[in-house]
Amino acid sequence: MRELRATCRLQFHAGFTFADAEGLVPYLAELGISHLYASPVFAARPGSMHGYDVIDPTRLNPELGTEAGFASLVAALHRAGMGLIIDIVPNHMAIARGNRLLQEALCLGPESEAARIFDIDWGAEQVAMPFLGGPIEEVLGEIRLERDPDGLVMAVCHDNAFALRPGSIAQLAEAAGLDPALAEGWRALEESPEATGLADAMHGFAQLGAEAAAALDRVLAAADLVAVLAEQRWRLTDWRSAAETLNHRRFFNITELIGVRAEDPWVFERTHRLALDLVRRGDVDGLRIDHVDGLADPAGYCRTLREAVGPDVPIFVEKILGPHEVLPDWPVDGTTGYERLNEINRLFVDAGGYAALDGHLVASGLLGPEFRARLAAAKRQVLDELFAPEVAALAALAAKLGTGLDQGGIGAAIRSLLVHFPVYRSYAGDGWSADDTAHWREALTRILEFEGDEAAARAQKMFDALGEGEAARDFLTRFQQLSGPAMAKGLEDTELYRSVALASVNEVGGESEVPAATPGVAHRAVEARVARGDRSLIPLATHDTKRGPETRARINTLSHDAAAWIGTSRRWSELGRAIRTSDTAPDALDEWLIHQTLVGAWPITADRLTQYLEKAMREAKRHTRWEAPDEAYEGAVRAYAEALLEGKAGRPLRDAVADHVAGLEMAARTNAIAQTVLQLAWPGVPDIYQGTELWDRSLVDPDNRRPVDWDRRRRLLAEEGMPPLAEDEEGVTKLRVTASLLDLRRRHPGLLVDGAYRPLPQGDEAVFAFLRAGEGRELLIAVPLRGRAARVEIAEDLAGSWADVVRGGAVDLAAAVDLAPDWPFLILLR
Repeated sequence: MRELRATCRLQFHAGFTFADAEGLVPYLAELGISHLYASPVFAARPGSMHGYDVIDPTRLNPELGTEAGFASLVAALHRAGMGLIIDIVPNHMAIARGNRLLQEALCLGPESEAARIFDIDWGAEQVAMPFLGGPIEEVLGEIRLERDPDGLVMAVCHDNAFALRPGSIAQLAEAAGLDPALAEGWRALEESPEATGLADAMHGFAQLGAEAAAALDRVLAAADLVAVLAEQRWRLTDWRSAAETLNHRRFFNITELIGVRAEDPWVFERTHRLALDLVRRGDVDGLRIDHVDGLADPAGYCRTLREAVGPDVPIFVEKILGPHEVLPDWPVDGTTGYERLNEINRLFVDAGGYAALDGHLVASGLLGPEFRARLAAAKRQVLDELFAPEVAALAALAAKLGTGLDQGGIGAAIRSLLVHFPVYRSYAGDGWSADDTAHWREALTRILEFEGDEAAARAQKMFDALGEGEAARDFLTRFQQLSGPAMAKGLEDTELYRSVALASVNEVGGESEVPAATPGVAHRAVEARVARGDRSLIPLATHDTKRGPETRARINTLSHDAAAWIGTSRRWSELGRAIRTSDTAPDALDEWLIHQTLVGAWPITADRLTQYLEKAMREAKRHTRWEAPDEAYEGAVRAYAEALLEGKAGRPLRDAVADHVAGLEMAARTNAIAQTVLQLAWPGVPDIYQGTELWDRSLVDPDNRRPVDWDRRRRLLAEEGMPPLAEDEEGVTKLRVTASLLDLRRRHPGLLVDGAYRPLPQGDEAVFAFLRAGEGRELLIAVPLRGRAARVEIAEDLAGSWADVVRGGAVDLAAAVDLAPDWPFLILLR
């Protein structure tokens, strides 16, 4: 097993294939990466840019390359002494024409083997497929029957296709005058829905001669479409009707992604067959588990997976932890590291400055005074607008609990508990941990605080009914599968686009209630992780982060002088009057976000800014939303952004932004290097997102998934020397620091991978310092937290001669060291 020291996350798609990754192996090895960390590589919807819309987990994605191409990549990694970690998606698959397992289930129905895979309520009369652009009577002309090349007959509507049941296909075959044996083969499947029989029937249809195929095509074109559709196991409906009709579990509110029942051992084996085979062959060294909280039993899943891969294969779960939450005792190596990113970021935020910025927005009437109340309102909105079918399904389960509540009371209690649940989810089932109980009791406390006695009494009755028995287990399972999406959509994808006092705080896993941390708090968190044996990844960016590392580093500096930023934003608002086409758009809160976005991402093109603002506005759901865009408001904001960045009238504001960024740039770059040092020197596994070894001032996807100029990075890594930080426009300093510390990890894994951690407390809380020790060596780290030089206090046992890891040469330490303004960092080895 190759030692895991550092990962590089790469996003695979048709434009970046196995062959492209293989070409990067020498560069990544030279940089010091031990493992390539791949986005999902299994067959996904055609054109997928991320791979999370899997259609067949038993095949590699042909758009990424062949099996031979994958083997070639693995061989190249092994020659370089590197390994491979892959991202797997056990929670869901895509509803798509190419998803043969789903098409088999839709064709053969609930008694088929394939039906076990998907989380569908087969008790309903028909499985709702809400993918039409309007009521079926209005869009019937957009639907056609079509023989698939593999032999199924499908109802096709634009990019969607759904397999007909065998009896329907038999009738169509008879109407076309096909060989009676073909029709009989299909009809037999109505009584005995076996996969082998389906394969035989499909083969017969796939091999039709030209004359028979033409006859069938004529029958399909002339068929009574309304009658054919009415007899299927599924029902096509308007996408807007999902709230009333949906009867399958989905990923968040994405109806196109259908839940998978990974808790079923047969389903686990069927859907994990290829991934586990790659691990057993030695092609894959570790696994990243997407959206583990969506599973019915995350703990059981992790145990099953650990048993399947053995004790030495790293497993990382995508689990979002709150500021005071700890990963449950699962047999995994750690998380994908959102909490580590936020722990680092909080060090660079001034708590008083954040409070002043938030207070300014509250005093201006742009935000409510209480964050928990804001979050509760956002969660209630997404429950009502996005998760109505899931809440209704929960209410049906709750009706079996004996709560003593009527239907309205049951629904209200469920909404209250979901709205005020303090973390993403609990893991209660046959037993309750202390943490599970604490989370539910905290929800009850918040309901009493924010909704009053009557609501609290309803919720208490619901909680009291959650004893033993199948009904309680079923309700808890579904509640816990929904509480995570409710938090994610309510917090990450709504409130964090509204509570924008300091946008850099609003990251995945971040919370406005805990925007900043002192060095002491961070030290204690690191020590606790070491004590637990936590080996979580440590990213500064991922494919899901809302801002790049240097975007956050710049915006964080605004908290260091909040009054100055408030004044600056006011002046920019005055300058922006010249480019407005509307008195109301952008409103004051959107304008505040625009100003911070300009600071963080400058220089930025109009295309990038308008793309970001469209997403930010729709996620905020204040004026516009994905489901119902307000074209007038969005158009006015788009015109404002374009005029700001491209128009003559926008030049004064552009110049003001450029001047402001120039004034804070040295502090921002200092923060950027400091956070990079912490990422690389803290206990854990540094995870470098593609291309972010240079400055990365990206915004949320798709901005952070733009193509990377790898040739430029190769050339810069090969060159020697490092420009002064004040003159470093590309981030060569960051590249040198990254390569130096990754090289140290490679040469001395006992120091940085497994070494001890010792906090070095400082009188100045604007300095963060610690010591790593192992292999008879010590690494001393000290970085400023406010973007400026500072004094570092040196413990008596650490005085003496050290070697500078990044710049070379000897450094003699005395009782105190004044960090140099042009290089305010200590990265020293002895």
